[in-house]
Amino acid sequence: MFDKLFEPIKIGSLELKNRIAMAPMATGTSETLDTITHVPGERTIAYYEARAKGGCGLLMTEFVSFQPMGLSGPHLGEIFTEEAVEGWKKVTDACHKYGAKLSVEIGHKGRTNNWSKVTTGEERTVSASAQPCHIIQGATREITVDEIHQCQKDYVLCVKNAIQAGFDAVELHFANGYFLSSFISGRTNNRVDEYGGTLENRLRMPLELIRMIREEIGDDYPLFLRMGTSEPRGGRSVEETKLMAKAFEKAGITALDLNVGSYTEWDYEFPSYYLTNGFNINEVEAIRKVINIPVIAGGRITEPRLAETLLEDDRVDIVQLGRALLADPEWCNKVQFGRVNEIRRCIGCTRCIEQLSIDPYYIKCSVNPFVCNEATLTITPAAKVKKLLVVGGGPAGLQAAVTAAKRGHTVTLVEKNATLGGMVRAAAVPPMKWETASLITSLTAEAKAAGVEILLNTIADIDFIKSFAADEVILATGSKTLVPKIEGINDHRIISAVDLLNGDIWVGQNIAILGGGMIGVETADYITEYGKKVTIFEMTDQIASDMWRATKMNVLQRLKKHEITMHTDSKVVAIDDGRIRYEQNGIVYSTEPFDTIILALGLQSVNTLQDTLAQEDILYKTIGDALHPARLYEVLLQGVEASLSI
Repeated sequence: MFDKLFEPIKIGSLELKNRIAMAPMATGTSETLDTITHVPGERTIAYYEARAKGGCGLLMTEFVSFQPMGLSGPHLGEIFTEEAVEGWKKVTDACHKYGAKLSVEIGHKGRTNNWSKVTTGEERTVSASAQPCHIIQGATREITVDEIHQCQKDYVLCVKNAIQAGFDAVELHFANGYFLSSFISGRTNNRVDEYGGTLENRLRMPLELIRMIREEIGDDYPLFLRMGTSEPRGGRSVEETKLMAKAFEKAGITALDLNVGSYTEWDYEFPSYYLTNGFNINEVEAIRKVINIPVIAGGRITEPRLAETLLEDDRVDIVQLGRALLADPEWCNKVQFGRVNEIRRCIGCTRCIEQLSIDPYYIKCSVNPFVCNEATLTITPAAKVKKLLVVGGGPAGLQAAVTAAKRGHTVTLVEKNATLGGMVRAAAVPPMKWETASLITSLTAEAKAAGVEILLNTIADIDFIKSFAADEVILATGSKTLVPKIEGINDHRIISAVDLLNGDIWVGQNIAILGGGMIGVETADYITEYGKKVTIFEMTDQIASDMWRATKMNVLQRLKKHEITMHTDSKVVAIDDGRIRYEQNGIVYSTEPFDTIILALGLQSVNTLQDTLAQEDILYKTIGDALHPARLYEVLLQGVEASLSI
């Protein structure tokens, strides 16, 4: 069924066992070795090894810098020191054991680098021109011609280092709005010397660099080049990219790796669930038609059928999976060996990229608690097989059941409702978020494959638990809507966002939503599709403050389009016959009556069994929202850790 995906392919002198490539993605796993920082460590090695073991043909490792100035933080990788070369050699050795090939993406963060993160000096970031990044907005200076020539020399040295480190190919990073890409985009290059002003001059820097590399290493070693198909918000067009692609092919590039956008187009560079699977394939195909070298591309590819079809229809030569392989390093093996239902799909939440600015700085995946924890979070056989009862079929309970069963325990999961999923069911309802539900589908398939017995429509009261006689109980009983202590909170017009999203109740025409966080704004987005008039009341000074950047950008645009009224710094003090009284800047206001008032102020734990189990001397662990309402990653991690401790 997936013959094309697992068909070998040759890129120049490089032979790949299949047509699946892992996209280069920052991990934040580089470590400090003595006084040298930015060196791959055990966490880095284990991360890449898991994806090689998972069956991926080409691992395109993360961005590494060719100069200290190109670094953007203490955990970004480099390849200009001996220590880093030795570290990357350990990565390539570990991955080659599984038949995978590796390329390394070499570049420089340029104007997207907040240099204050890595030095206390006065040096400004550099770029082709002195234009600050739209996201970072740090002071930037135009690089001199002499510095350009030094960059080229340093780059060539790092290519030689990459070969020494055992990489099978090198990728020149002319994408994402970073330093090298700033030369080829008219938006970021307004120089008036030989490196700017015209298309030919904007191409000068990369073409010189390619020539220098080829002169040093010869014509056979594979060189990839990564670039965006376009910059949708006022930058390079796909037509101009076609011309550049032809020039790069003629200069000696072996294959093109195509993404889209830059930091300016943050929501394209790090696409969330608001961009559909394969959203940039039309532009990729247009570029591919004008060149004769292989094209590597993806664009939120998560589904095997789509990946196979892109190859069957001859739209790409190699399908690139990015966050799909963060979510599930076994994606390739599961597809090849008929376990498609067990694949954990990326849900497009973009937590992974946002995590790089939060301590600890390595990436986290909402649906995969093992990512970047592969070296320490390992599923090993249990020393003693036990009979376990998991109460609650949400994500935490399912993850705990899967982990425990894989360790050899006998596991039964009980769920009071007719369906599994917990709060994920409601979270998957707002516009463009349907992929969130896939987590429960895949967890259920994993649980069944591991031998977990699942009982639906089953109330696990104390009598049931005592009669079951488990060696240990895992409580994953979830959460419910938080009801604030507000005068008039029992007004018959008040409903919860969760009940609405689950389809248990519907709304009138004029709607108030209490709470402007993720639950509130996504609920607003949902009901405005039905023509409802919506007003949001948020106590803090920001709407959607708990959402990641790319998702927040998109949902705020949608709220603006729907003309939703938003009151920030507004504390609701009373509800009276549908009217809301709220305090803003010390003044109390009163509204006209609303038809429906929706509570979206957060969740509170449901864990009524804890005290009873303790009184009965029954061993138990409480996890997930039942312990403390949290995000997906945290509740899944608790599920894993609880089962590993049994």
